[in-house]
Amino acid sequence: MKYFASKRAAFQLSPVAAGCAIFATILAGSAHAQTASTGEAANPNPDAPVTTVTVTGIRRAIEDAIAVKRESTGIVEAISSEDIGKLPDVSIAESLARLPGLSAQRVNGQAQSISIRGTSGDLSTALLNGREQVTTSSDRTVEYDQYPSELINAVTVYKTGDASVIGQGLSGTVDLQTIKPLSLRERTVTVNVRGEKNSKGEISPGAPDTGSRVSASYIDQFANRTIGVAIGYARQDKPNVGQQFETWDWVDQADGNPVKVPKGMKSMAITGDQVRDGLMGVLEFRPNRNFSSTFDVYHSRFDQEEIRRGIEMPLKDDGSVTFAGNVVNGTMVSGTASNVNPVVRNNRMTREDKLTAFGWNNRFSSGDWVGIVDISRSKADHKEELIEINAGLPTRQTLDFNYNGGTIPTLGLSGIYTDPALLRIGGQFGDGYVNAPYMTDKMTSARASIERKFDNAYFSSLELGFNVSKREKEKEHLETGFTKLGDGSFAPDVLNGVQGLFGLQDSLTWDIDRVLAGNFAPYTPAVLVPWGATKNWSIDEKVKTGYAKLNIDTELMGMALRGNVGMQVIKTDQSSTANTLRAWPFADLVPLTDGKKYTDYLPSLNLAWSLPEQQFIRFGAGKTLARAKLNQLNAALEVGLTQQTTGTPWGNGGNAQLDPWRAKQVDLSWEKYFGNRGYVSAAGFYKDLSSYIYSVTVPRDFSEFNLQGATSQIGTMTQPMNGEGGNLKGLEFAASVPLEMVHPMLNGFGVTANASFTNSEISIVDQRFGSMAIPLPGLSKRVFNVTAYYENDGFSARVSQRYRSDFVGEIGGIGGATELTYVKADKVVDLQLGYDFKQIEGLSVLFQVNNLTDTAFRSYAGTEDRPRGYAKYGRQMLFGLNYKL
Repeated sequence: MKYFASKRAAFQLSPVAAGCAIFATILAGSAHAQTASTGEAANPNPDAPVTTVTVTGIRRAIEDAIAVKRESTGIVEAISSEDIGKLPDVSIAESLARLPGLSAQRVNGQAQSISIRGTSGDLSTALLNGREQVTTSSDRTVEYDQYPSELINAVTVYKTGDASVIGQGLSGTVDLQTIKPLSLRERTVTVNVRGEKNSKGEISPGAPDTGSRVSASYIDQFANRTIGVAIGYARQDKPNVGQQFETWDWVDQADGNPVKVPKGMKSMAITGDQVRDGLMGVLEFRPNRNFSSTFDVYHSRFDQEEIRRGIEMPLKDDGSVTFAGNVVNGTMVSGTASNVNPVVRNNRMTREDKLTAFGWNNRFSSGDWVGIVDISRSKADHKEELIEINAGLPTRQTLDFNYNGGTIPTLGLSGIYTDPALLRIGGQFGDGYVNAPYMTDKMTSARASIERKFDNAYFSSLELGFNVSKREKEKEHLETGFTKLGDGSFAPDVLNGVQGLFGLQDSLTWDIDRVLAGNFAPYTPAVLVPWGATKNWSIDEKVKTGYAKLNIDTELMGMALRGNVGMQVIKTDQSSTANTLRAWPFADLVPLTDGKKYTDYLPSLNLAWSLPEQQFIRFGAGKTLARAKLNQLNAALEVGLTQQTTGTPWGNGGNAQLDPWRAKQVDLSWEKYFGNRGYVSAAGFYKDLSSYIYSVTVPRDFSEFNLQGATSQIGTMTQPMNGEGGNLKGLEFAASVPLEMVHPMLNGFGVTANASFTNSEISIVDQRFGSMAIPLPGLSKRVFNVTAYYENDGFSARVSQRYRSDFVGEIGGIGGATELTYVKADKVVDLQLGYDFKQIEGLSVLFQVNNLTDTAFRSYAGTEDRPRGYAKYGRQMLFGLNYKL
């Protein structure tokens, strides 16, 4: 344990440390260049026998990824598996977050959504084998934990545009790739088994703290290597363990009194598990070198149960609570809240996601002609149910709080919350409630392209293509409240016990199913008409894309110049069907359908100029776009009057007439390679955003809604709108070097490091923070990653740290809904140890610890003296065996 403690203390990343790491790597490159020990350096004795060295494990993954980056005509980043069924990390998102210019937001303690170059996840897109994917979220953001790392062979991240990449994003495009079975020379069978334990243990009665990961793959070739088959299966059973404290928000103490006080507080223990089954299959047919046909299918099922038990306290929302205390800079940082009505809550959320994607790709070639026909279909289903059961004391209580500059305040709450004789079902939030949203997302695509190769001094080929896709997303939200039977007393056999909480005294826990059966009558969730009907909507999106691309292969000043120049023409037809709710006293629904058609022209240019000493200058320019979030495009509206039966009109909702985010971008990169063993690079980018999307309140004429009693037809509408102007710019530095290039004594040691600095002049006003201007969601001004590794004689070790500075993140809620909040700087350390047994070929053992330092996820409401959330999810420890036959 002392060894690990010293490692943690020594491995604290700072901007200075990251800069030093990159500088050291550049020096290593200089030393290598002087000794001419790798890459294209000549063999001093060309007649000597050649020794073949097979590189495996960590170094193989690094070298394969470097080769992809080096050979690309655009600016890309890449990840390659260490072996069949073995990516560098336990999830795709963890690996992506280590790449230059990329960062991850943690959800339930693990990386889930990816930010590329300081933008939110919905401004990038994810492809599977080159095809755009549907999502299980309510918007376009891909939840990467739906894709088991064991089934992904490689990942390419496009940072610059390419006319032949369909469905590319404004910030970048992530292409997940499964294996091609005919790319291997022989049959391969792998099996991986790992056990998992969470360091927090059983924090709530009956809660699991152990789990497992199992995967297997079979790859083979038949009929004289004209048919290839690949089948892979991965199962994860992960304990869901965490502790959370949250200050709901900070609001004005009273009308005319701008002192900010806590809107409410809650302290929760989170338990449950996540079970994910993934299946991948590829059938490849290549009877000759002129034709190949590949059919691939991917399916995953993700089941999650999450139980949250604890105490919630509505404060400012409860009209009976009064405050008195110490005010600093307009915030009541300590004080007393009187007449508080705490609620003991035992909630259960169950979630079932299904994701299926298949594609059929056919490639024909004849002489200088190449044709491709590709057909694909993907579908995602998201089903969720949140059951809430509440209990409370018959009398109101007193709460003393003192934040002391911390996220979790020192609290003193009166009352006892562990005695079932004192608690009764019911309270501030009613007796119980159920929310049960259901979403489907379907996409069908067809693509055809033709390429003509020719011998030209400037261009190597011309490619023309067309793609058509249709996407349909629907959301149905079922809900109902249920009322207790009798006086709400708990029967003895329904109680689980007592649990400890963050900051508050212990609280009672109960068996949710038994309480439902014994304390409530049967209930049936349904669409709540009319009040809940605006949560239901459907969106259709038809996109036609035509493109032309010239591939460049020439020379400039006697040195090779490669690249491409192209144009995409994209026609989009978006529409949404929903309802307008006229609030009280009308309380009725008006069906509506709304939408928009628009056309975009997206030119792109990529150049890669080869300089002496394995150096490259890369340049990229073009236009990109990212369509609005799907939930923002929903046409549902709610309208009413400020005094219900009279007053000025108001409204809120979605906007089916949104234009996409649009940007012009320029990229420039310098890269120095040492064969495929290592590289250093420096890059800069600039994006001129001509259109972006934000939530805003604006005047509007409400006469079309026929609101009788309105004192004026002009009111205010809050909905997403398009803004204009602004930019996004940044610098990225990266290095990857095996340290034997510095000195032979360091054989087996290596380091990879990168640093990104991003800034934007855009600030948007979002209703979540009142009139406060906030930066673009997902933008961290500083992102650093460092990985140190050792691999030799069968032993391997790797310790990695990723850091991102404060940013505005999106926190998920019921039914895939999200809200914005400020997230504190995040620093996560991961460890991996392994050993390949020489005595048993193909057998290896692996030990991993994710979030080695148990770093908390912290958030705040606008300013750091108004903390919001604090959550810890423990260390994820895995130990297991890998076997390859």
